[in-house]
Amino acid sequence: ITAPRAANATHPPRSTQPFAAIMNTLMRAPVVAPASCAAPAHRRSSAALSRPAKTPMASSRSTTTTCASRSETASTSRRAHLASIALAPLAAGMLVPAAPALADTECTECSNSNSSLAPGDVPFVQSPSGARFADLRVGDGATPTPGQTVVIEWVGYTAGYQAKKIESTRETDTPFVFTIGKGQAIPAFEEAVLEMRQGGIRRIEIPGELEEKLAYSRDPAQRYTVGPVPTTFGGKRALDFVLDNKTLKDFNRTLLFDIRLSNIRK
Repeated sequence: ITAPRAANATHPPRSTQPFAAIMNTLMRAPVVAPASCAAPAHRRSSAALSRPAKTPMASSRSTTTTCASRSETASTSRRAHLASIALAPLAAGMLVPAAPALADTECTECSNSNSSLAPGDVPFVQSPSGARFADLRVGDGATPTPGQTVVIEWVGYTAGYQAKKIESTRETDTPFVFTIGKGQAIPAFEEAVLEMRQGGIRRIEIPGELEEKLAYSRDPAQRYTVGPVPTTFGGKRALDFVLDNKTLKDFNRTLLFDIRLSNIRK
């Protein structure tokens, strides 16, 4: 906090000339010759006058060379001094202290959408497995049982990293069909479906730290032995990126799915 300026305080006017113009003016200013070169002959000491006289040509050349050398030295010294004075504020402004590095800490709530619900949002309920479910619409049909085949419409997102869409069956028109209990679907899907009724819509949040347990393998060779499997190149690339990128934190691998239990086959 700085002290307020007095109402009657006066300040020297600031120059409106650009920096380059000011520097050119300073550097081109005339240099005053040293006194020993500019002093008239009648002011020289008597000792100097009593020395043996040189020839006019030699004296003239010696005096000219000495004065020119002194003038050039003084000019160079003065220009260097002026340049250092003019550049000092700029150099001081460029020496900005580096900001201290931030601690690399984990985000303990980043994979939990309950920490950032908007008014009217349905909260998630966490199951014993660690998966989180929110029923957006409760169906009015039957509840499936192990061994039955279900037809699932779904949309998925990489919720923990840029929220990129993995796939939507509304766009591909290819629902995910699997038999409960046969290991054909990721564990979070099987768990979610067993508590749904036909026609219902459930949101599934898979925390990044539990992604491999509840969803896909980190081993690319084993990853898509279970579904749903993205059918588009862009969707598969988005999912593979968050699973394979070793620079991401666990919460960056959080996945979000909306599933609809469309049909139960006998």
